[in-house]
Amino acid sequence: MKKNTLISFDYGSLFWKYRTLIIRNVLITACFTAIISLIMPRTFRSSAVLMPPKSQSDQGIMTSFEGMAFGDLLSSNSDEIENTIFAILKSRTMMESIVNKMDLINLYGSENMEDAVETLKGNLKYDLLEEGTIRISAFVSTSWLSNNEDADTARGLATEIVIYIVNELDNVNKSLQTDEARYHRLFMETRYNETVKQLKRAENKLLLFQHEHNALNLAEQTKATIKVAAEIKSQILIDEVKLGVLLNSLKSDHPEVQNIDLEINELKNQLKNLDYSSTENDHREDNLFPLFSDIPDLEVELMGLQREVEIQSMLYAFLTQKYEESKIQEARNTPTIQVLDDASQPIKRYKPKRTLMVIGYSLIAFVSSSIYVLLIEFNKKETSDQ
Repeated sequence: MKKNTLISFDYGSLFWKYRTLIIRNVLITACFTAIISLIMPRTFRSSAVLMPPKSQSDQGIMTSFEGMAFGDLLSSNSDEIENTIFAILKSRTMMESIVNKMDLINLYGSENMEDAVETLKGNLKYDLLEEGTIRISAFVSTSWLSNNEDADTARGLATEIVIYIVNELDNVNKSLQTDEARYHRLFMETRYNETVKQLKRAENKLLLFQHEHNALNLAEQTKATIKVAAEIKSQILIDEVKLGVLLNSLKSDHPEVQNIDLEINELKNQLKNLDYSSTENDHREDNLFPLFSDIPDLEVELMGLQREVEIQSMLYAFLTQKYEESKIQEARNTPTIQVLDDASQPIKRYKPKRTLMVIGYSLIAFVSSSIYVLLIEFNKKETSDQ
């Protein structure tokens, strides 16, 4: 009997009977909600969309080292860049910098920096969009019973926070890149200075030898041997410089490191084939260059001196270019962050969404009133049945 009591109601008649109560409750709730939404704090959001620095390492960090800008050595893949960007944005240093710049301790009414930072974190949002871009959003709320002037202040502050974050992000990122560029510049500078000394020493030895032996000349085939050997040896030294740069940022098992190491070993084998002595290879007929054992001792000594000058000259030319590139990279002050959408003052408030609030609470009032009416009628039927 009790299970069928509610089902036996004529709901249309029931709601009509209590229409005044239901409508009154809905109207009162709607009006109250509207009033509250008008006097409650208004929140404004300002956003900027930026493009992180593009990775240049897709083709390999050491691709065409001879023609590659030194900055390519400092690039990371896109995931590492995004992680770095988010780490900077969420760092305590960044948070405290914003608090100090915008005087947020007073604005939030916080007791100390830690409380202000926690409040600020709740008012910032960072989103990684599908296109690979990053959206930075700042939210600023007015107080209760705020006027248009308060709203304009909140709009301006939200915009200023986003602009400051973008600028500070660029500054920090440039600082990190400059530090890394400085490290590589110092590495190149050390190798460059060493090569300058070695080249000067080799040239002096060659001049002294030629003076002592009355400018001894070498045969054309011997000169060709020197040239080939010098090119191979200089390439080995260049590859060793590459390897040193790589090992500053990569592990020894990285494919790029292994490839350059393999290339060095192959070049050493080629050089070894040129530096053969009077062994079983002495009588090979397919040798294009004269055997060292067939060259007079005096010429061998001169050959070694000239080859050393050739090697150091090639290495010097290479390091001069890369050293200059490293200095340019360190001194470069171009923006590292590309802003696609600048932060602008929001026109509309982000919240409260007054229409949704009024509709939502009115619906709640209608459902609550309907349940209340049903309970009244249910109790009446229970009483009459007894």
